[in-house]
Amino acid sequence: MLENFYLVYAIVGFFSLGAIFGLFSRGKPQHVYLTYIPSIIGSFLAIILSIVVFTSEDIHITLSSQQIFNFEIFIDGVAAFFILIIGLISFAVSIYSLSYSKKFDDKKNNSNLGMLFNLFIISMMLVVASNNIFFFLIFWELISLTSFFLVIYEHDNENNLKSGLTYLVMTHLGTAFILASFLFMYAQSGSFSFDSFRDAGIIPDYVRDIAFILAFIGFGTKAGMVPLHIWLPQAHPSAPSNVSALMSAVMLKIAIYGIVRYLFDFNSIDGSSHYLWWGLGIVVIGSISALVGILYALVERDIKRILAFSSIENIGIILIGLGLSVVFASFNLTSLSVLAFVASMFHTLNHAIFKGLLFTTAGSIHHSTHTKNIEDLGGLIKKMPWTGLVFLIGTIAIIGLPPLNGFISEWLILQSLLSVFQIPSTILQVSLAFASLALALTMGLAAATFVRLFGISFLSKSRTLKAANAVEVSRFMLAGKAILASSCILLGILPFIGINLIATAFNLSYTPLNPFEPLSIITEDGKSFASLMMPTVLIILLSAFVSIFVFVKIIGSKTSTKKYNTWDCGFGGLSERTQYTATSLAEPLSRIFAVFYKPKNEIINYFYSDQNQYLKKSIEMSHTTRNIFDEFYDLTLSFSLYILNKIRKIQTGKINAYILYIMIALLSLLFAMGAGIIE
Repeated sequence: MLENFYLVYAIVGFFSLGAIFGLFSRGKPQHVYLTYIPSIIGSFLAIILSIVVFTSEDIHITLSSQQIFNFEIFIDGVAAFFILIIGLISFAVSIYSLSYSKKFDDKKNNSNLGMLFNLFIISMMLVVASNNIFFFLIFWELISLTSFFLVIYEHDNENNLKSGLTYLVMTHLGTAFILASFLFMYAQSGSFSFDSFRDAGIIPDYVRDIAFILAFIGFGTKAGMVPLHIWLPQAHPSAPSNVSALMSAVMLKIAIYGIVRYLFDFNSIDGSSHYLWWGLGIVVIGSISALVGILYALVERDIKRILAFSSIENIGIILIGLGLSVVFASFNLTSLSVLAFVASMFHTLNHAIFKGLLFTTAGSIHHSTHTKNIEDLGGLIKKMPWTGLVFLIGTIAIIGLPPLNGFISEWLILQSLLSVFQIPSTILQVSLAFASLALALTMGLAAATFVRLFGISFLSKSRTLKAANAVEVSRFMLAGKAILASSCILLGILPFIGINLIATAFNLSYTPLNPFEPLSIITEDGKSFASLMMPTVLIILLSAFVSIFVFVKIIGSKTSTKKYNTWDCGFGGLSERTQYTATSLAEPLSRIFAVFYKPKNEIINYFYSDQNQYLKKSIEMSHTTRNIFDEFYDLTLSFSLYILNKIRKIQTGKINAYILYIMIALLSLLFAMGAGIIE
């Protein structure tokens, strides 16, 4: 037990050391290693800490006994699961940063990047480990501030400053809702400790309802759920790519941690129909978030904005699983509730891995080509073959194809949705069927989005000199990505590892699996509804591949081969201008979902002579889309400024006006007391 305490202190110590070295090693030739090697060690120790908690007992450390300032660390299986996510992604990204961060060597504030990087990681770990309102909010605020400064790290770009301010406003809006939720719980429990929140008997149901709504809005803002997602596609692309990987893969999961704590730790929802509307609300918000996120990712041209919108989609998928778990638990369908929860947490782990992989790969592309616009890319598979390989692995994982990890968690969530026929309510069965349709559409659009992203970026011809001059990135960057790519493969082929880990972490009544046991979906009456065995799927895929390869070799060896130029449609030679573009690939779907995009085509004709409007020199066409949520927030901001400007007029600067205001307030209070409104 004492050794576990030392492990916690060691983790905090190494990240603190990395932050200090980052601050004071400016200008030194080895500053990168002084900054990121401590974070590599701290992240590795965090992984070990999680495994220790899974296999032994919870860690409970109290450093102060005061009511408000009681610094209490509590690492149970739930906290350990999220610390594992933080540690795994931070370990890979820290190795990646050993080379990536050198691109900022010419910046005078490069050392600040390492300091903020370490503080960002340790603040997320301390949020998960905190067992007290005060220190939870302190470290939550530290996450917000460090990530804000990381978003505006390249502050010479005005767009980055705007993105940072939007993020700062939205994250503090979320913090205000979380604080209000905690205060409601504190008013009933009389304690700032989370232990008091777990006592279901002392907090009335209506208080729990209000507290959950506030918490869900607060944590949902940080998670990027629609319609509170406006900051996410702005902030993630603005930050350095190693930070973007942490924000999308890890920081969003800290918000999921908060929702999970409220749902299943601070409340007891097993068999209670009171919480049914909680689950339905979460499913609805999750379905909308998943669909809206992937719809906007589909038409983006900035590679990091595509990945940012995709994160909104995957947060929606995670919320669908959590909501279904609550719905099933409300009807005492325990096995289905566990299934949906395992699926949600497995997708939480999977998304952290493959989104960290994709963001670090996007950083490699930007590092080598100096552009994030996929319209300027093309042909990178020849210039950056290893980066192309790991990006392909991440692409297959995120669109949910076998045999990688994304397929398993999305398959489990889809099976959970298909199991709603066991709910004893026809209305709910029909209602939740729409969530199945939304998820199916989301998965199809995700496939289209990432086929477009990979094809435009890595295949065909180089569209610009930036892509043509690209070179493969350094070994440290490849090593960090390789760790995450290997994890995608491992959890896809051997999903029992992730499922057993989740069952152990959350103390679920779930039978441990072995590599040769299929994933089975069992109905409440004990019948098998669906099953999947990944080793068998892998054998089938490999057999099909080998069969095709052998067939082609046998048939191909008996035929003569003649090579011709690709048909050029009469253009007289293919070039980068005769290729599909990202815009043209997405244009048909942008018309189908025009209500979200409001697409607009503009054609400009250039003539050889203004007097002759028949002989055209060239034609330029532009295709633009708009974000309806940006327009909504613009209107909201304009209305708020209008109201505030009106209110501002009461500040006249005259003392007699302020005395009048005080008199009106006093008379109002006296009237309220006389009428018995207040005592």
